[in-house]
Amino acid sequence: MKKKKILLTILTVILLVAIIWCINIPYQEVNVTDNLKSIQKSGTCLAVHELYKDEDWDTMIVIKPYDSRTASDEKIDMGYAGDRDAILDNTLYDSICTLLFLKGNKLVAFSSIYRNVIDFSKLGKTTYKSTESIRIVNKTAIDCQ
Repeated sequence: MKKKKILLTILTVILLVAIIWCINIPYQEVNVTDNLKSIQKSGTCLAVHELYKDEDWDTMIVIKPYDSRTASDEKIDMGYAGDRDAILDNTLYDSICTLLFLKGNKLVAFSSIYRNVIDFSKLGKTTYKSTESIRIVNKTAIDCQ
């Protein structure tokens, strides 16, 4: 009985520590897929800022498949190391582009976008100011000319 009580106490402490640890992780991945689906129907040029409006940001970086150089850029302050690891993992897949939303050089949020939803790999640049424009045509993001 005493061993059971000690084991139960230890498991409870471990569980509480795990919960507290999970709450304190500033994991910043956001889902912009629903917003993209409504935007793509217009086919007109739109400000990059329209992609993500929940927080204040000034620069979007597009990380295309196999672009581990941009994903590992140490100039970008990603805060929690798990964010950089998750973003680097995404570069291993041909089916995912990752959008980083930055304020200065600090990561505000990022979003992993499947290329069958919207393909951002066709964009001409990797860095866009929030005021710049892109166009989404036939599930492909392209630069506005």
